[in-house]
Amino acid sequence: MADGVLTRKTLDHSTPRRSMLILAVSSAFLVTVPVLAAQTHEVTVDGETFRKTADGRRLADLAVGTRVQLLGSEGVWARVQLDGWVPSASLSPTDREGHDRVVEPVGGENLLDRPSGAVGARLLQGFLLDHVLDQGEWTQVQRTGWVRMSAIKPAAAASFARPADEADASRPPALVSSGRRLMSGAENVELHRSPDGDTAAVVRAGTPITVVERGNRWTRVRIEGWVRSDRLVTSDIDSTLVEVSAGGLRASPDEYRGMRLRWRVQFIALERAEPERTDFYEGEPFILARAPDPGDGFVYISVPPELLTAVESLEPLEMIDVLAQVRTGRSALMGVPVLDLLALF
Repeated sequence: MADGVLTRKTLDHSTPRRSMLILAVSSAFLVTVPVLAAQTHEVTVDGETFRKTADGRRLADLAVGTRVQLLGSEGVWARVQLDGWVPSASLSPTDREGHDRVVEPVGGENLLDRPSGAVGARLLQGFLLDHVLDQGEWTQVQRTGWVRMSAIKPAAAASFARPADEADASRPPALVSSGRRLMSGAENVELHRSPDGDTAAVVRAGTPITVVERGNRWTRVRIEGWVRSDRLVTSDIDSTLVEVSAGGLRASPDEYRGMRLRWRVQFIALERAEPERTDFYEGEPFILARAPDPGDGFVYISVPPELLTAVESLEPLEMIDVLAQVRTGRSALMGVPVLDLLALF
């Protein structure tokens, strides 16, 4: 018997019929049955990292609701296939590592569920992809990679690239997925100061909403817009969006993922990520800084291209105020918080 396959040589004609049956049944339990079809899952954690290998290099950030095909698993890691559409102008041909397309823009590119559709992922510069087809100024691509099994769940029957005009009309109107952001549905919704708390505002149907945190019955959101300056008054409310220490981030890394915070940190140096720093893409610029509380050690703050010049002008040991979003509360290599820089003050 080779690789669990019964052959004529395996079974001697003198073997009793009863023994043959036992042998055949036992062999069936030794054969690894391949998965006949990938299972559609959806991402449940906003900003979930799409990795090259299990616990490997960061390649992209996935949005809540993004559809992936589950191909297999390895411990706490799930091997998935990511499909979507990218502007053709953002891709170049390549033959690296068996792929035929690469993302070129310095700041990366969005992966959409259809041409001009909703954002499903943010692909980093250098992301390698497999070409599927071209449609006008758009290219359909796919890539296999790894995510945490705990960050996905079985999805409804619809595929990731389902056209908007085929959407399920029976879907509850409260919140409709739209990539990283959500929109209030067919009815106005109340914005509460806290779960079950007082109503702070009424959000009109169709208003873009950014998810900050999810609970069992409530979702913490952020809404951006404009108000008249003469209607505003000075307030003593602290401008810090999330009051949490670096130690708190390390203790509950998943709880704070995707949240914004405003910190005063000490700039140490501007560095470039080495290959072993799997929470970054290779060569990604980041700030090495001391956390607000000196006893909390260091933090890493990723620098986007538009802020790189400003960071390069900083002096070592200079105190800076940053607005940043939590990428992870505990990095894989050093166990320190990793933030994405949004603004310098």
